[in-house]
Amino acid sequence: MKINTRSLLYGTMVLSLANFIVRLLGFAYRVFLSRMIGPQGMGLVQLVLPVFQIAITLTVSGIPIAVSRLVSEKNVKHDILGIRRTMTVSLSLVAIISTTLTFIGLLNLDFISQLVIKDERTKGALFILFPCVIFIGLGAVLKGFFYGQKNIHPPALAEIIEQVTRMITAVGLVYWMSPKDNFALAAVLVMSASVLGELSSLLFLHTRYGRCMKDLHSQLITRKSIKTDSIKKITGAIAAIALPITATRLIHSFISAANSIIIPQRLMASGMNREDAVGLFGIVFGMVMPLMFLPFTITNALTVVIIPNLSESLAMKRWKDIQDKINKAVHLTCIITFPSTALLVSLGQPIGDLLYNQPLVGTFLIPFSCCLLFHALQHTCSGILNGLGKQTRSALHYIIGSCIQLSCSYFLIANPSIRIWGTLIGFFFSTLIVSSANLAAVLKTAEMSFRFIEWILKPGFAALLMGLSSAAIYRLLASLGASDLLNLFISVFVGFSLFLLSLWAVNGMPTPIKLKNLKQNNKYSNL
Repeated sequence: MKINTRSLLYGTMVLSLANFIVRLLGFAYRVFLSRMIGPQGMGLVQLVLPVFQIAITLTVSGIPIAVSRLVSEKNVKHDILGIRRTMTVSLSLVAIISTTLTFIGLLNLDFISQLVIKDERTKGALFILFPCVIFIGLGAVLKGFFYGQKNIHPPALAEIIEQVTRMITAVGLVYWMSPKDNFALAAVLVMSASVLGELSSLLFLHTRYGRCMKDLHSQLITRKSIKTDSIKKITGAIAAIALPITATRLIHSFISAANSIIIPQRLMASGMNREDAVGLFGIVFGMVMPLMFLPFTITNALTVVIIPNLSESLAMKRWKDIQDKINKAVHLTCIITFPSTALLVSLGQPIGDLLYNQPLVGTFLIPFSCCLLFHALQHTCSGILNGLGKQTRSALHYIIGSCIQLSCSYFLIANPSIRIWGTLIGFFFSTLIVSSANLAAVLKTAEMSFRFIEWILKPGFAALLMGLSSAAIYRLLASLGASDLLNLFISVFVGFSLFLLSLWAVNGMPTPIKLKNLKQNNKYSNL
């Protein structure tokens, strides 16, 4: 059991490091774009992405998770032929779906840009972006294969390769073409960089996948073959896992697309002109949200890693192992999100001013960050439910939350006294309700109790001290005339150090991990 838990934490750390690098690069990338193409350019990019995300969701949301679970289950049984059949079926399904969606999108560009998004300037960006659905779909299936094999390194490296390629290409194109006030051209350049980034990631994954399949083929020759499932049964298993998850992600994409359409329109209904409405939408969703979601480098990695781990333990009926993994997953989520919330609340205004030179970023960042804990718990518990085969329950909870969020966006934003704050109200209540329902379902399924002291009280206390000290130090250094960057760095460093010290003092630190033993006992070291 200890080895499995250590493997879970080690895989989370490896993928978290990769996600941190990717998000850090992506954050710098967004800061650069916001300064080069402005709020309206960022707004156009945000208008395109939700519509494109719907096509991505239909292709990659459920099937790669199904691949991860099925490969993990078959791997523990040494069913190599079953792994090969699972990959053949999955790649074929994704290739057919993604190609069909790409052609549908390309043939309906006018309808999407004029009647759905209602901004014809997005047509060129959509034309460039839709073929990327194929690259992303195939790449996601290959990542699911590696996650199921507990070989976290190829997907992690692929993410970094994709982000670096995207950044270099976008920076070069924007400097070369100098779009300035041509926001439609700026969106096309940004999307072109995204396509090249995804293509480079797919080529890398395909190369590593080919090597791994050769090794599996050699094992199939030397090992005695066992009875495996038929292609029809594998297809049914993939569908049973993928359909509820796809439905959940599809609803999320529809909500994002609806928000990108409804929010600017409802802002205009409140009395704002279109330019100001799109600009405000770009500030909140193109600047504030990416900054708020930086802590998700770890929780996202945890969600990805825990699904095949739980599936493996579930297949072996190891319930104590499952309970231990769930405990560590929720504990780690709270340890990450509590200090992140404290940091963003106490220093949100100077962070927004320094990074974006946009006062409204800090104004929105502080209240939005108060929802971070609920959103992170919602995400982690959803991954746990998927790993335990309760994906339908997770989908139902998300549908309820999405209806709440969309209703608030539609009915509240048009009120001149509320406007964009209606988005915050909907986001808060939806994440609170969904996270509570998901956590309750997890505890009931695993027959666990809510560990208030370990999950909430200890990290919450340490985070409170961190927030108060960081704000006090920042004000003190500012009165002494320190530079904004140096002031922010010192305040964050001292505050985070105090958080770790306080957490250690109340015995709230995670269980230490011996990396030496990890390298000897888990499969992640096999590149």
